[in-house]
Amino acid sequence: MHNSRTVSGDNKGNFLDYLKSLLGISGNVDITVRKAVHVGLVQVRQGRTVAAAWGRLAGNGALLTLAAMPEVVYEAAESTKPADGNVTLTLPAAERLLNTLLTSPGVDAGDEEEKLQQAIHLFYQFRRKEAGALLVGILRTNRFYYPAWLWHSRLMTRAEYIKKALNEAKKWGNCDREIQLEAARIEPRLEGAAVTVKRCIFCWSVVQEKADSCSNCQGMFHIAGQKAPPPGGNAELEKAIVAYKQEFAACPGNPRIAYCLCLAFYSLGRIDQAIEFVDRAMRVSSGEALFLKARTLLQSFAGQAVQPVPQTTQVVRPIAAASSGTGVPDRTILVVEDSQTSRKVITMLLERKGYTIQEAKNGSEALVKLADEAPDLVLLDLMLPDMSGYEVLAKIRQGGKTADIPVIMLTGKSNPADRMKGLHHGSNEYLTKPFDPAKLLAVLEKYLDHPAPQPPAQHAAPPKVVVKTVPQAPKAPNPPVPAPKPASVAPAPLKPMPVMPAVPAGGTAKKSILVVEDSPTSRKVISMVIAKRGYTIHEAATGAVAMRKAQEGTPSLILLDAMLPDMSGYEILHRFKNDERLKDVPVVMLTARNNPVDRQKGLQGGSAAYLTKPFDPEKLLAVIDEYI
Repeated sequence: MHNSRTVSGDNKGNFLDYLKSLLGISGNVDITVRKAVHVGLVQVRQGRTVAAAWGRLAGNGALLTLAAMPEVVYEAAESTKPADGNVTLTLPAAERLLNTLLTSPGVDAGDEEEKLQQAIHLFYQFRRKEAGALLVGILRTNRFYYPAWLWHSRLMTRAEYIKKALNEAKKWGNCDREIQLEAARIEPRLEGAAVTVKRCIFCWSVVQEKADSCSNCQGMFHIAGQKAPPPGGNAELEKAIVAYKQEFAACPGNPRIAYCLCLAFYSLGRIDQAIEFVDRAMRVSSGEALFLKARTLLQSFAGQAVQPVPQTTQVVRPIAAASSGTGVPDRTILVVEDSQTSRKVITMLLERKGYTIQEAKNGSEALVKLADEAPDLVLLDLMLPDMSGYEVLAKIRQGGKTADIPVIMLTGKSNPADRMKGLHHGSNEYLTKPFDPAKLLAVLEKYLDHPAPQPPAQHAAPPKVVVKTVPQAPKAPNPPVPAPKPASVAPAPLKPMPVMPAVPAGGTAKKSILVVEDSPTSRKVISMVIAKRGYTIHEAATGAVAMRKAQEGTPSLILLDAMLPDMSGYEILHRFKNDERLKDVPVVMLTARNNPVDRQKGLQGGSAAYLTKPFDPEKLLAVIDEYI
């Protein structure tokens, strides 16, 4: 073996050029490749690249992804290990492909994997358009990320597009068994097929337009006939049940997921479980004729007498006396917000004032809670994962016990057109994020300390006072602590902190903390929590800004989110720890990613601690105090 062609230690540069330099060697080389916190492996045997792995990728897709990266860190060593033999492309062929196909692979394989998992969740929630947008985003960044091609093919119903997507998946995922098996099953059914085809909701096979069931997994598409299928098992259906159950646990108000589970259990002859899930679907959409018919048939199959449709019970809440010590009536507020951190923040703020809080992370869940027990007021986000806030508001205003509930929209959309649209649809107020806690509380007191006024008529012009003025808290015999009077100059972000204690004498006022967080609301909340210790707060919404601010003035500690718009938190952590000025600064990761693998990545990357959102303020302060 020619040692002059191998390297020792870390090298940085164009990886394809390095692989080309090994074409003439004799012997075996294993090359460890690093980019941010990710590690890959390329095996060269007798001058030929025979195997590659990078993140979830293996084979041709992994080799092309690495070869397209403009700069990676790699280390090569002689090896006697056997190679996997999963690469079928020669290096000249790989280079021709890279010169022909426009691609710029993402620097963080974790981002691609995270986006893929998000797309799969959306797929099983029947939010196919959003799932498709995420998959296209992955493939625009890295055409060779073949798992995205596989899921992209499953979204499609045009035969031509399915063929193209499967062809791409096969080329780059040449050693992926799932892709090869699915292509072998799907492609013959596309020959001579119509322009658009029908797909099975359980295994994505192509089925005939008027078929009652899938010939591949035996899944039934509707409930009919004189008797139920015999009990049995099917691996494809069992796999689909696991996936749909996971999504239904996350979105219990989605009737389509519940009905799919009903059909899957019916297909397996498990009638009791099928009845359970059609009942769940009917709790959300009780008037749906399809669900009612299915339930009647299922009960007849089970030999049951047909039971009445399950109805939610309306609970009339009496007006409670004022809670002790707060001066605020004990009222219930439903907080409809998809961000777990934002829900936690709003809940903490309102519970301190004596309100009882219910939470919903999407529109469907909110409607279920409203049907179960009408709250005294609804705080409604505009951007929800399953429907818009406008749609939720329209259902609230349709009539019945929810029609007169005050609804306050609390959203990040500050466009005047959105404000007018919210008021036009029947919201009582329209507030924007990041919000002023004192202003929010004043608005709540306006509607909860007095009988709720009628919302604007659906087609009437909204009252000008709602748009242009901030309501004042009403006078009461035992009023709460009044909100600070608005100053003539807008206060700085950290000013409205009436509940924070003063900095103790001899405190830590000269210590500084850099908060790296892309959410304006989360940044404000974190800053409010840690400012009680007297620290100087600096904020950054992106990795690039964080790096610049950290270098301009070395902070005492860095609070770092894992998900930033321009790079991952793991990548910027790697940069911090490789910067001579910043490598000794303690970094505490504060993120919603609570997977053990993510935690391990953070700690191995050099973070002093790894905390997850929604966070415990006292625990956060204790960790900060430990490292400063």
